[in-house]
Amino acid sequence: MKPLWKNLSDTYKILISMLLFVMLIQLSTLVYIWKVESKVLLEKERQNLSYELNINEKLLSQHMKSLEKELAFLSTLEVMDDILVKDIDKRIAVLLEKKSKDLSENIVLLAMDSKGVVASSHKAYNGEDYLKFKVMVHASFDKHKTIGSLLLLYPFKNLQELKIDNPHQRLWLERDKFTTPNVIENIVVSKELKSVLKGWRLSLSYEKEYALKSIQAIEQILLFAFVLSLLSLLFVVWVLSKKQMKILEHTQEVLALKRMFLSTMSHELRTPLGSILNLTQHLMVSPKIGDDEVEMLGKIENSSGHLLGMINNLLQLSKLESNSMTITKESIDVRMVIEEMIEIVEPLIEEKALLLKKSISLVGCCFPTHQIIDKAIIETDVHLFKQVVINLLSNAIKFTEKGSIEIRLAQKDGVFIFEVIDTGCGIEKEKHMALFSEFYQAHSGEVKHSTGLGLALSQKMAMLINGEIKIESEGVGHGTKAMFKFSSL
Repeated sequence: MKPLWKNLSDTYKILISMLLFVMLIQLSTLVYIWKVESKVLLEKERQNLSYELNINEKLLSQHMKSLEKELAFLSTLEVMDDILVKDIDKRIAVLLEKKSKDLSENIVLLAMDSKGVVASSHKAYNGEDYLKFKVMVHASFDKHKTIGSLLLLYPFKNLQELKIDNPHQRLWLERDKFTTPNVIENIVVSKELKSVLKGWRLSLSYEKEYALKSIQAIEQILLFAFVLSLLSLLFVVWVLSKKQMKILEHTQEVLALKRMFLSTMSHELRTPLGSILNLTQHLMVSPKIGDDEVEMLGKIENSSGHLLGMINNLLQLSKLESNSMTITKESIDVRMVIEEMIEIVEPLIEEKALLLKKSISLVGCCFPTHQIIDKAIIETDVHLFKQVVINLLSNAIKFTEKGSIEIRLAQKDGVFIFEVIDTGCGIEKEKHMALFSEFYQAHSGEVKHSTGLGLALSQKMAMLINGEIKIESEGVGHGTKAMFKFSSL
């Protein structure tokens, strides 16, 4: 094993070391999740349940208050004067029966005077099985005179176990005569109620098996990744042990495998990421989600969008490196396409309060040593052309916090020249040579959501459509000029 390690190139030593390091991180993460994170998740789930419990408490309280309001409304009807005159036409009984049916939930309504029940919506009921709401009835001709009372009897059985959408959760009220459900394997949160239900406890439970499902899925993914890394390491070591003397001869093959790996993994990751974005956006408009959760979901959406963009870049890079990018020629109006791309990024320019200068029209669009454009129709791949233009515009906006962005289009010696000049942070001259390298970041750590792939991809796409990109900058703080030279295919 030692001779094998000594004969390896530095590249493969770094690769094996990184795989071992990744495996160590994955194993450490798995151990951490098994030991600690499950408790953290349960606590987080408990907090979520408490939040849901508060929502259910408000809904229950609102329902009880709505019943009180209905009862108070009934007491103000003029027909309630019949309690005093003891009208025999049974109008009160009919009214109470109809209102009881409207309210449903087996609610019983009673009209009473000082001697007892005058009218009832139900003939038979046991008062001990009901929660009582009571309101006094005042005479319509004298609001200070009490002529009786109205009672609403709400069945206790309606409160025994309340309805909830999630089949793995249970919501119920606790009271002396109520039986508590069996929730041994559940997370349970409870709280004391006030107002009408004072002395009652509202409880919500969630089955632990489903509460821990997300962390179990994470564990499975990490375990799979660990096994995949282990198999990859064993595979690399096996290949190197067989072909250590011919490593240089197989460089192109290894690069092809790398491109295939990037392409396959990018495709596999893009689908679930798209689902995450869709589900996140769906949750953000849900009426059950609060402002704090919307803010958190917004962060998830932004991060997922950034990751999806990176994966798309990797897919394009893989296609470009494997020469599988298809070129489709068509006639386009250069100015119209550039104008369209400017419209796309204008909101970002306005958001940063940057001054936008444009010189892309037929008249007055030229600048020193460049000719005025007489004809702006060329044959090219419009998709790749748009991507190069939008990437250069986006870079200028990303690295400019104040000042202006100037966009120029002209023609010199039959070649179109598209320039984007910004007053942004600029680039050190010693970094110019590496700007078109993959994953190279001239402003590492200074700008968020930068992967170092933009310029590398843009240059490769520009070359496919008979173009070239050049970057000029006098240094940090002096802005940057990006030039895209192109002509018809």
